[in-house]
Amino acid sequence: MRWAAKQKKAIAQIKWLTLGALVTIAIGYMYWDTEINPGSAQHTSSSGSGLEKTLIMGTDPGFKPFEYKNGQNVVGFDVDLVREIAKDTNRSLQIEEISFDGLLPALQAGRIDLIAAGMTVTPERAKNAAFSTTYYSAAQKVVVPKTGSTVESVDDLKGKRIGVQLGTTGDTLAHKITGASVVQLPATSNVMQELNARRIDAAIMDNGPATQYLATNPNLTMLARDLTKEDYAIAIKKGNTELLKQVNDSIKAMKKDGRYDALVKKHFGAAAP
Repeated sequence: MRWAAKQKKAIAQIKWLTLGALVTIAIGYMYWDTEINPGSAQHTSSSGSGLEKTLIMGTDPGFKPFEYKNGQNVVGFDVDLVREIAKDTNRSLQIEEISFDGLLPALQAGRIDLIAAGMTVTPERAKNAAFSTTYYSAAQKVVVPKTGSTVESVDDLKGKRIGVQLGTTGDTLAHKITGASVVQLPATSNVMQELNARRIDAAIMDNGPATQYLATNPNLTMLARDLTKEDYAIAIKKGNTELLKQVNDSIKAMKKDGRYDALVKKHFGAAAP
């Protein structure tokens, strides 16, 4: 009887030790998953939040008013637009800052879910991504110094030093101008700095950021003629038809219920184009 009692006691101790070990392992895994490996939870929301998952937006915040930095935060028209899309699709929003020329490779690699970066739809880009319906119509413009410039029309750009943001449609257009020396820079702010310093003769950029920069640079002006008319759309990985439909449905809903017009007024101070 004594032996049987001792045996039962030993078995009970083993059970408690086993249970303790399992609890320790579980706690250790939870710590690793949330603290050491936070990326594992990148696409899911916190328990009890009611959100299905995270929508990861890739953008290059040097394109005011579409995306730019306000302190440590990325803000702008595109950010607010995608935030509304995230709400409509029951997701939280995460923003990844990526250089403009690296956005499409990041999308193809699955690092981000979509691109909202004042990106113009072109046949070349359409080979590498699916695009939503148009959410903004823009134009490529030429910006020059207000005084002392020999560039008075688009025809005068031949043989000139032209500043552009790398990988943009302005970059593509500049390379088509006869004899032009194209200076590729990482952001539109860098282009404007070079133009103010007279290290380039002209800049080619989208009308939205051009207008924003001219408001604080009275020594610069914009030529009246548009180089091109173009449409902005949200880029989504090819094959992701579900997300593409959700984005299109959200944009359609925003244009119908007034949210889109409110965002345009907030960021541009005017009615939707």
